[in-house]
Amino acid sequence: MRLNDDVAENRRLTRWADLLPRAPGQRGGVHETDAELVELGDGRLLALTVDTVCEEIRLGLYRDPRTAGRLAAAAALSDLAAVGAEPLGLLLSVTLPADDADAVQEAVARGVAETASAAGTFVLGGDTNDGDELSVGCTAAGTVPCGAELRRLGIAPGDLLFSAGPLGLGAAVAASTLFAGGTLLPESALAPPSRIAHGIALRGIASAAMDTSDGLLATLDQLARLNGIALHVTRAPEEILEPRALEAARRLCLPPLALLAATQGEQELVFAVPPRNVPSLEAAAARLAWTPVSLGHAEPGSGVFVNGVPFDGARSRNLLAASAGDLVTYASALVAMTSRP
Repeated sequence: MRLNDDVAENRRLTRWADLLPRAPGQRGGVHETDAELVELGDGRLLALTVDTVCEEIRLGLYRDPRTAGRLAAAAALSDLAAVGAEPLGLLLSVTLPADDADAVQEAVARGVAETASAAGTFVLGGDTNDGDELSVGCTAAGTVPCGAELRRLGIAPGDLLFSAGPLGLGAAVAASTLFAGGTLLPESALAPPSRIAHGIALRGIASAAMDTSDGLLATLDQLARLNGIALHVTRAPEEILEPRALEAARRLCLPPLALLAATQGEQELVFAVPPRNVPSLEAAAARLAWTPVSLGHAEPGSGVFVNGVPFDGARSRNLLAASAGDLVTYASALVAMTSRP
């Protein structure tokens, strides 16, 4: 499936797929899963994904190497959760700056270890290089039974939309760093919970799933495009935001919707459930002592709607590039886009 090319990132990913050889045993097409799935021949699929934290460091959003380690591992593991995989382990690829290399290495390691321990997995090995600026890449590997995997495809009209937890904390921490020097929300506040058990529990229940590494509305925009459907957020943004994110929005005079539209996400899990599977979701949630957050529903049509108002997902997702990477320009444009008249 070739995705709508309105979004610059989608065009780039599609071009990579066109330029590179693809494994014959690989399940799913480009954009269709958070982690790549390859048949092992024993009734299982190998789930593989990789994420790198470097742009956030360059832009000054992550200043503590521990944050970079914690979020690189969280980004990779959330991709496994979004396909319902059990992790086998992590691989690291880290570029360390010459200044204070040992201290930076220890901080990165502590951050990775925090996330890996919370997910019940380990670091298997990796590679280290020297460079001018810190970069932390993390590869995650896992397995999922054939036919039980979660994908981004499968949403039908009437399906209900949920997130695994409250949203907006990633964008709120970034806003605090940008506008308040980190005084409202320190980097340490951004510690995504492991959703591995939740992804496994959603096998056979969810019709589709995706993580929120790029924020809620970007996630919904991608799901709407892939499924050729309209996704309606019917909860008020204030009811969806993590409490600390909502308080930061109030203190910074930001529209709550901006924290859901920003492309700085929080590695949560967004998923759709057919109404007939809601009792199974409730049973799974009870077993995990978990309260999914209701977001809205799917309808025939196309695009994303917030309380009945169309949201321009392509524009919001292209906004940082259109702002030439300038965060203040980006934030100003995003606030204007998400402010209610």
